[in-house]
Amino acid sequence: MKNVSISLTDAHAAAIEAELATGDYASVSEIVRAALRDFFDDRHAPDRARIDADVAAYRAARARGAPLLSRQDARRRIAALVDGEPSA
Repeated sequence: MKNVSISLTDAHAAAIEAELATGDYASVSEIVRAALRDFFDDRHAPDRARIDADVAAYRAARARGAPLLSRQDARRRIAALVDGEPSA
């Protein structure tokens, strides 16, 4: 395991010390590793609520007979989002 030194705000250090005082963790390193696991899990986890909403919107649109976007229109909208432009 690699040893790393980091700087924390006073608030972060106090929060870690308070968590350590609960006895749920054996060390500051254990708290930081748990926090990093949570951080990376959350970053890479799909947003289930957003996916469910998108699927529901797609099904509703198809039920009313709305046409799908062409590949070209979809790419144009995605490019606009990536470039920070408002969607059409």
